[in-house]
Amino acid sequence: MMTLFGPRRFGLALGSGSARGLAHIGVLKVLEAEGLEPDVVTGTSMGAIVGAFHAAGYSAAEMEEIALENDVRSMVGLVDVAISKGAMLAGEKVEAFLREYLPPTFEELRKPFGCVAVDLTRDTAVAFTAGDLITAVRASISIPVVFLPVRMDGMLLVDGYVADPIPVRLTRQLGARVAVGVDVSGSGTVTLTDGAERGGGLVADVRAIMKGDPLPERGTDGADIIGAVSEGLERRLAEVSVRGADHVLRPEVSAISGFEFHRAPEAIEAGERAALAGLGRIRRLARRR
Repeated sequence: MMTLFGPRRFGLALGSGSARGLAHIGVLKVLEAEGLEPDVVTGTSMGAIVGAFHAAGYSAAEMEEIALENDVRSMVGLVDVAISKGAMLAGEKVEAFLREYLPPTFEELRKPFGCVAVDLTRDTAVAFTAGDLITAVRASISIPVVFLPVRMDGMLLVDGYVADPIPVRLTRQLGARVAVGVDVSGSGTVTLTDGAERGGGLVADVRAIMKGDPLPERGTDGADIIGAVSEGLERRLAEVSVRGADHVLRPEVSAISGFEFHRAPEAIEAGERAALAGLGRIRRLARRR
């Protein structure tokens, strides 16, 4: 009877979306203020980073401070470029960032947490819930071509967004009776131009980030089209991922590029608005007053 009428085990599944995923901090900010912190948290890609920080005991305010103080340029510096190896970035600086803030293993977290990557040797999603936390999160954020894949236990691991962008099922596997997903998918669109294409593509975008310049509007050159296709795939897969969710929050961040980390305040605010709009529903689902 206690499980029937008392608080339910509330799980939160945080979706992939690179810079858009900073909206997860805003969602957690509202839930914390309302006494609705999840008992279980899972995530893919940026959702894996935010979820791991939350499971490690960081408050949303602390995560927001870290997000605003850490210049993304310091984590993707030129010494980390790995173009000759098949990716823009080796990922070593991001891994060092994770090691600075997170415990080395899942077992040292304060609540159940899981993240998702994809093993290219078997073309299958891999859920991590125990063992090496840093490598698991690093694998979950390994966007193909942007970051080098992670080699681990005979697997070649890339970003989990290509299979399970919002790991709702994983929250159930970790014990959640109520699962809420957070979808921060991109627009998957381009802007038609008058025929003059912007040059540089992904390389130009990374250079703009390094210099702190705003990114140009997405047009119709090769890199822009690949970006739009990737976002469209992510969005469609997200629709499948959240089918088992009891509720889905959708912060209005689709217009933010995955590389636009300088728009963190905007993304966080969007997450807050989405959580505030869904509070009543989440409270009823979790049966918390």
